[in-house]
Amino acid sequence: MEAMRRRIARLTLALTPMMAAASLAGSSGAEPAPRFNKTYPVSTAAHLAILNVNGDVKVTTSNKSEIVVAVVDGPAITVQDHVAGNSIEVWVKHGLRVGRANFEISMPADTSINLKNIMGRISIWGVNGDVNVNALNGDVRLVAVRSPSVDVKVISGDIFFDGELGGEGPFCLQSMKGDVDVTLPASTPFNLNARALKEHISLGGFPFSFSSQQSKAITGSHSRGGPKLNLTAYDGRIILHRK
Repeated sequence: MEAMRRRIARLTLALTPMMAAASLAGSSGAEPAPRFNKTYPVSTAAHLAILNVNGDVKVTTSNKSEIVVAVVDGPAITVQDHVAGNSIEVWVKHGLRVGRANFEISMPADTSINLKNIMGRISIWGVNGDVNVNALNGDVRLVAVRSPSVDVKVISGDIFFDGELGGEGPFCLQSMKGDVDVTLPASTPFNLNARALKEHISLGGFPFSFSSQQSKAITGSHSRGGPKLNLTAYDGRIILHRK
């Protein structure tokens, strides 16, 4: 735990100048303009990777066999991409000045997505492919997601998950400073491993067969068990809801 805190502190210290520059660039008052708008034809089970520095990322799905990536940004931004078959990577190039880049993405539901963002909110709607998110500062919201595996790590921000466990997992949601809020169908079987080091854990009325139950750490199975659901909040609450 102490080693992890030291690593996070070093990461935050290294990124502080970049975050300060992003904040100044984002408050310049300049009118944003779309600078990147591309459509990528894909077949089934495509993979998309997004690397952003400062800005929101919104992901929705469509029934078209294409991925559309649009970026609205300021003058200090350069967006680049690389395509290799069914894999697409789009990133904001780092520079001395870091403007704000807001991504709007539309893609087939079965696309797997890997998102990395330093500052900004992330929302993902209707995805059935694997989801991997790493964020430094900003809330992450996953809605109507039915992915075979989900891995979300946030340094500072809340994580909201409202969907289904669509495969064997694992399903890992971790926030260093923020709440982890999960809504699942009442009939969903899963194995829970939850740790809230400072705040409380609310099980939302799910009946569990516990293998370990403490105020800050709970391990148990619901409906005879199923995919692994690992929830960790170092400085925040863990909240489950049934629907």
